[in-house]
Amino acid sequence: MNAGHAPAPGLRAVVIDGNAAEMDATIALCRQAGIIVNGWSDCGAGALELIESLPAPPDLVIMELDLPDMDGADLLQALSMLEPGLPVIITGRHNQRLHDAALTLAATLGLEALAALSKPLHAEALQDAAHSCEPALARAAAAAAMRPRCGVNAPRPDAGEVLNALQNRQFELYYQPKTSLHDGSLRGAEALIRWRHPQHGLLAPACFLPQAEAANLVDVLTVEVVRMALDDWRRWHAGGLVLPISINLSPLSLADPHLAEQLIQAVNDAGVPPRAITFEIIEHEEIADLATALRILIKLRMHGFGLALDDYGAGYASMLQLSRFPFTELKLDRRLVHGASRRPHMQPMLRHAIAAAAEMGVTTVAEGIETPQDRELLRKLGCDLGQGYLIARPMPAAALPLWREKSGTAGKVARTGAVIQLRP
Repeated sequence: MNAGHAPAPGLRAVVIDGNAAEMDATIALCRQAGIIVNGWSDCGAGALELIESLPAPPDLVIMELDLPDMDGADLLQALSMLEPGLPVIITGRHNQRLHDAALTLAATLGLEALAALSKPLHAEALQDAAHSCEPALARAAAAAAMRPRCGVNAPRPDAGEVLNALQNRQFELYYQPKTSLHDGSLRGAEALIRWRHPQHGLLAPACFLPQAEAANLVDVLTVEVVRMALDDWRRWHAGGLVLPISINLSPLSLADPHLAEQLIQAVNDAGVPPRAITFEIIEHEEIADLATALRILIKLRMHGFGLALDDYGAGYASMLQLSRFPFTELKLDRRLVHGASRRPHMQPMLRHAIAAAAEMGVTTVAEGIETPQDRELLRKLGCDLGQGYLIARPMPAAALPLWREKSGTAGKVARTGAVIQLRP
C-alpha cells in the first residue's frame, strides 16, 4: 500500500454491496486506508435510508453496480437526487467500458465520479481513488464559495433588465489562464462574462444568456464583451503582458452578415492587431445558414483573426465542422478531458482528435484539467495547451498579472492570446 497517498484520517464512507463477503473485504480495505466506515448496506433502498439518516452526508460512497433490489444506474440517479455532488467510487465485475459508462453517468447526474474499480478490489487502487476524494471535496467547497449564482432559485432577469445592464455597463470579465502542456508557459486566459447585478450580486451566464438570445441581444452582448476584452488587453499590454484574445460567437451571431464588419472595426479602432484575436465558435445546434456562416468566418480569417472550434466532443462540434471551416484551434470539451486518465475508453477518442488536428496544423486545447494525471495524459497524447482548476481558477483582469508572477510563468509568456467566452 502506498502510504504517501493515504487519505487524511476522518474521511467518512458508506459501503453498498450485495455480496456479504465482498462487502466485508471492502470495509476492511477502507479501515486499512484510514477511512471511517459510517455504515454499510446490502441493498440500494437500505443504503438510501442509511445516508438520509446520517447527521451529515458521507464524504464518500463506495457502491457495487449489481444489487438485489436495484441496478447501479438507478442507485446513481437516486443518490444524485438525495445528495447532489456526493463523491462516488463504483465497483463491479463488468467490463471496463460498462464501468466507465457508469462513471460517466455519475458525473452527468452531478455526482463527483472518482473511479470505477474492477473486483476483486485491490488496496492501492481503492486508496488512490479515495485519496482523490479530498481534493474533490475541497474543489466543491471552493467552487461553491466562488461560483457566481445561477442555481435553481437564482434570479432570472428579463430581457429589459439585460438591456438596461448593457446600457449601464454592469457586465465584467473573469479570466482563466491557459498554459502550454509541454513547458508550462502562459498562452492566454479564457474570459468568462459575469453580471454584477445591483440586487442579486454576481450572476453566471446561465442566468441571462437565454433571455438575451430570445430578445436578439446576443450580438449586442458580444460587442460589449469585445469592448471589455480589448480594454483589458490594452491594460495588460501597457504593463508588459501581451496576450491574444478569443471571443465566443454563437450560432445566432453567425447568421448576421453585418457582425463581421462590426468586430473588425472594433478591433481596428482599439489598435489591437487582428492576429491577437481568436473567435471561438460554440455550436449547441446546427448552423442554419451555412453560406452566411462560412462567409463570416472566411472574412474574419482573411483579416488575420484566429478561429477556434469549441466544445469538441459535445453537440455538433465534430471533425466534419473542423474540416469545412477554416479553424486554427480545436478545444476539447471538459467532458472528454475530465477524468480521462481513469477512463481508458476515452483515450482513443482524445488521441484521434489530437492527431487529426495536428495533421491539419490546428492547435489543440484541453479544457477541464483538474488532476495531474489528466494533465500528464493530455501531454503524452500531444495536446498543445490546457486549462482548468489544476492550473488556475477564473480571476479578475487586474489579478492575472499578479497570478503570472506568483505561478512562475513570468518570463515564459507566449504571445498568443486570451480567450473570451460568454459561457460559464
